[in-house]
Amino acid sequence: MGKSLLEYIAAAGFVLLPVTVAAQNLNPTVEVSRQYRGSMADVIKPSVDMALPDSVLRFNLEYDYSVFDSPFRGSYEFRPFLTDMDIAPGVSPEHAFYLRAGAGYSLHPELDLVWSPVRNDRFRLSLYAMHDSYVGRYRTLGLSDSGSEPAFMPDGSRYSGYDLESAAGVDGSLDWDTGVMSFRAGYYGTALKDTSVTRAYDGVDLKFGLSSKQRLETHFVYDLNAAYRYAEDKFSCSAAARNCMTEHNLDIDASVGGSFRSGHSVLVDFGMDYARYGGVYDSWAGDFFVTPHYVYSGGRWNVDLGVRLAFLFGGNGQDSPALLNVSGGQVVYPDIRVDFTVIRKYMDLYLAAGGGPDINEYSSLLYANHRITPFYNSVSGAPLLDNTVERISAVAGLKGNIASRLRYDLSAGYRNFGNAPFASVAASGDSYHAALGYSAFQMFFARLDFSWISQDFTFGGWVKYQNTDLARRNAYLMAPSDFSGYVKALYNWKERIYFGVDCGFATSRRGVISSDVPQMEKSVRIPGYADLGAYFEYAFTRKFSLWLRGGNLLDAAIQRIPLYTESGIYFTAGICLNL
Repeated sequence: MGKSLLEYIAAAGFVLLPVTVAAQNLNPTVEVSRQYRGSMADVIKPSVDMALPDSVLRFNLEYDYSVFDSPFRGSYEFRPFLTDMDIAPGVSPEHAFYLRAGAGYSLHPELDLVWSPVRNDRFRLSLYAMHDSYVGRYRTLGLSDSGSEPAFMPDGSRYSGYDLESAAGVDGSLDWDTGVMSFRAGYYGTALKDTSVTRAYDGVDLKFGLSSKQRLETHFVYDLNAAYRYAEDKFSCSAAARNCMTEHNLDIDASVGGSFRSGHSVLVDFGMDYARYGGVYDSWAGDFFVTPHYVYSGGRWNVDLGVRLAFLFGGNGQDSPALLNVSGGQVVYPDIRVDFTVIRKYMDLYLAAGGGPDINEYSSLLYANHRITPFYNSVSGAPLLDNTVERISAVAGLKGNIASRLRYDLSAGYRNFGNAPFASVAASGDSYHAALGYSAFQMFFARLDFSWISQDFTFGGWVKYQNTDLARRNAYLMAPSDFSGYVKALYNWKERIYFGVDCGFATSRRGVISSDVPQMEKSVRIPGYADLGAYFEYAFTRKFSLWLRGGNLLDAAIQRIPLYTESGIYFTAGICLNL
């Protein structure tokens, strides 16, 4: 679903303005089926909920969304196999029907549907469906010599294509006094066509969860989540005739623990990721982890001291065209979080350290870049599937609110990776190809999340700075943007008329083209951009509204994936029903 675990092949993923009208009282959330506990995406996630709804609240479930955007666009902490779409309390708690649909020019058809035929205090059953796609023309990009470094810019020509994404299924939960059980069965698929690849990816997802409701400080607690996917990727591309690749993914996460003394607890997390590939690839990969924690909570302090033990395993069959998932990890990683309340209810200081591996399943790469196939790296010669190894990460931050209106989370830190994926560009002859490469690297980063909310006006977003040493390592990779961000504002008049603007932006990205011809190896850049959007909605009643969205109003050449950009300005109109 779109959009989606899994970012990496682009600068920063930006999403459309959330729709928060009264007619849309749904609370869909993207559920992580395999939390990468050692990653910074988890350790710095604010415990104070941002007042402004995030991207998934408008049912445009983009999979390269993360509370802390992954700097290397590919080690997907976010695993959006599964999507919880839970109806928020409303006028009809027993039955609910939600529909949001729209289309426009260029064609960006959208459909989001949730129907909960059964919902009571103990049991909920929902049916959901989603479609989000682009059908239209793409700008052909070439290497322009303007500026201090050559840049990939539109050359004036265009070609037709499409990028379709769909999902449907059933999910539910059973609730009792001390615990809750959840389940899901669904379909996820993508279809794509451009000048180099035609593909259809179809997957079946199953999920089961079981967890207790007690608090860790006073009771024995448990949490179990298991997710399985079987998928087939049927494709044809310039590097191969019609082909097929199969994928089995099994993700298991569990936690057990309890209090042995007031304010003192012990918790043990354990789990496994496993991926098995067939067809074009004949390989398997997985990781297993155990993380014991000591947890203290008292007064102004919350302390979580853990050690993560992680083990990578895998193998390649004789028919596999390349060795995959061969990078090894270090086994022992820190898993530490310390929170101190400076001003109760208003300001918290936190410190955290983490690390760990990730096998980068094929499906997680595909979520962020639908153009990936098993032959995506055939020009560069690099392995498409390899492990991410985050040796260590550290972050310090300050979060809280001012007068319960302005909420903020300011953080800064350091990450050190033994191996991680980045976007790259490879040259063959006179043509250029997008690819994926891996490298060790270090990063310093800082990030600010903020939101302001009042009865009639909301404003919020995030701004991020990140600096890597990829250039000094002479890696043939595109470094992430130094600065990127997303801001949005929404005004409502008497909960009847809504008007909003938003803008996602990123500075340029720089790297070195890899080539089998030494003369074609050169430093290049992908230009920065600003993606300006506007939104209007008129609510006839609390159950029915009409909306209009304009996107990329500056007609920028936005290369979230190197060498691919859509046609430019677009407008989408639609309806919203909530019965």
